[in-house]
Amino acid sequence: MKKITTILSVLLLVSGSLLQAQTLEEILKEHFAATGQDSVLKTQTEKFIGKMLQGGLEVPIIQMAKRPGKVRFQGTFQDLTFVQTYDGNEGWSLNPFAGSTEPQPMSEDELKAMKYQSDMDGMLWNWQDKGYKVNYEGKDDMEGTPCYKINVETPQGDLFTYYIDSDSYILLRTHSRINVMGNETEGDSYFSNYMQVHGIAIPAKIENKVNDQLAGTIIIDSVRLNVQLPDSLFGKPGIH
Repeated sequence: MKKITTILSVLLLVSGSLLQAQTLEEILKEHFAATGQDSVLKTQTEKFIGKMLQGGLEVPIIQMAKRPGKVRFQGTFQDLTFVQTYDGNEGWSLNPFAGSTEPQPMSEDELKAMKYQSDMDGMLWNWQDKGYKVNYEGKDDMEGTPCYKINVETPQGDLFTYYIDSDSYILLRTHSRINVMGNETEGDSYFSNYMQVHGIAIPAKIENKVNDQLAGTIIIDSVRLNVQLPDSLFGKPGIH
């Protein structure tokens, strides 16, 4: 009888694990369908034009991305432009608002963050190949909206929690715990005002919070896909 009970316990554990894995697979399948992942995979470049609202200021911004793993972010205020670039290996930052007139190489932590950001397909796509650990944590409530809660842990020990609307399968929030200079930094991003661009669901409003306090809001006014973006845009900042 003891052997039978042990076997039944093992079978229940295995079947429970398989059910959870199947549920995760089904959720991701619906999520990718809702967000237009097939169209994302066909996109070679992205260019977002909008503004960043922070501390009562409105700063025009442009964010660009190009496969494989290249990203550029720039903002202009009072005729000064700050720039961040990442070419897949090296990253640079030019911030005249901090008194810097020459591009500075990024730290290891900054490079790590830029690598995450440069993944045009998103962390959840082919997560096994990226060395991530992904777990479905069940349903959770996000400000009154039932959501699927999915954790993504990177090889560097960073943790990202995705809150996916259980009705629309659209991403509503991410919570991040990232190691920066040996310290754990937490933050939240809230995604809303989705628009359809060539079959891809893109949030037109992103609110970033730190310790539940609003740190800044990004508003996307226009999106251009598959435009010509020379590789030089993603190298050491200069005049383009």
